Amino acid sequence: MGFAPGGGTFDLATTITVAIPTHNRAATLGAALASLGALEIPADTALECIVVDNGSTDATPAAVAEFAKSARFAVRRVFEDRLGSSFARNRAVAESRAEYIFFIDDDALAEPAWAIEMLAVLVSRGLDGACGMVVPRWIAAPPPWLGPSLWVKLAVHDREKIEAGPVGHAEVLGNYFSANVGLRRDAFERFGGFREDLGNVGGNPMSGEDTDLFARIIAGGGKMGFAPRAVVGHLIPAERMTREYLLRKSFAYGVGSAFAGGRHHNGPGKLLRNAVRMAAAMIRGDTERAIYHELECANFFGYWRGRMRLRGR
Repeated sequence: MGFAPGGGTFDLATTITVAIPTHNRAATLGAALASLGALEIPADTALECIVVDNGSTDATPAAVAEFAKSARFAVRRVFEDRLGSSFARNRAVAESRAEYIFFIDDDALAEPAWAIEMLAVLVSRGLDGACGMVVPRWIAAPPPWLGPSLWVKLAVHDREKIEAGPVGHAEVLGNYFSANVGLRRDAFERFGGFREDLGNVGGNPMSGEDTDLFARIIAGGGKMGFAPRAVVGHLIPAERMTREYLLRKSFAYGVGSAFAGGRHHNGPGKLLRNAVRMAAAMIRGDTERAIYHELECANFFGYWRGRMRLRGR
C-alpha cells in the first residue's frame, strides 16, 4: 500500500517512511529536507516523510511547510511534546504506516542513492535493520587533533578505513549510528521500540537508545547489518569540535550505558589502561590519542555515575 500526496493510499510493492526527529534546528532541518528532495526513489516504491517536531519553538513548522510545497512525496509534521529523542523516534514509528522506517537526523544530508541503497541491503540480506555510512561534513575546519580515531565520538565514520578493510568488518555494534538507519516495521513489533529512559533530552546529551535497540535486535535473534553505500553527511558545527564537548558527550554516553544495563567493560582495568596510554600519548606529543584515552576515562566515570544514580532510585 502506498501513500498519495493528499493522504489517500494506492497499491505499490514497497512503502517507506523517512522519519526525522527534530528539536529547534530549523536551519539544518531545511538542509536535511532539501537533500531528501533530491532522493532517487526505488522503483515500485512509495515514500513519505514524517517530521516529528519534538517541542520546537523556532521556525520548524515553516521549514516543513516550505519543503512540502515542492516535495515529490507526502510530507507531514507531527508534534510530540514529550521532550526526548526516544519519544520522538517512537512517535514516528506509531505514525508510520510503512513496511520500512528509515531514520535520518535533522542535521544530516542524504546522498541521492541513500534510500535505494538502504532498501537494497535490507531486502537482499533479509535484515531487520541496517545502518549506513555517516561521513563528517565539517562546517568549519576541524582542529589538527580531531583525527579519524576520534570521529566515532561524533557518531561519524572513517569512510576510507572502512572501505579499505575486509567486507563485514564494519558490521559491529560500535559502527551502528541512528543518524542513518533503516528498520523493518515488524522489528519494532518483535523487539520493542526505543527505550524512553534513554536518549537526548533538551541540553542533556545522554544517548544510547539506538545502541540499546540494535543490541536487543541482535540478542533476540534478529539481523543487523552495515550498508556502506547508503551514505549521509553529518553536519559538524564548530561547537562540537572541542575537547570539552567530547568529554561531556563521552561522560553522558557512559551514564546511558549504565542505564541500559547488560555487559560492560568499565572495570578498574579500563581506567588504568587508558590513564597510562593517555600519559604515554602526551609524552610523545600525540594529542589525538591523548584525547581519545581521556574520553575513554570520561566514559568510565560516566558509567559509574550512572550506576550510582540507579542505586539512588
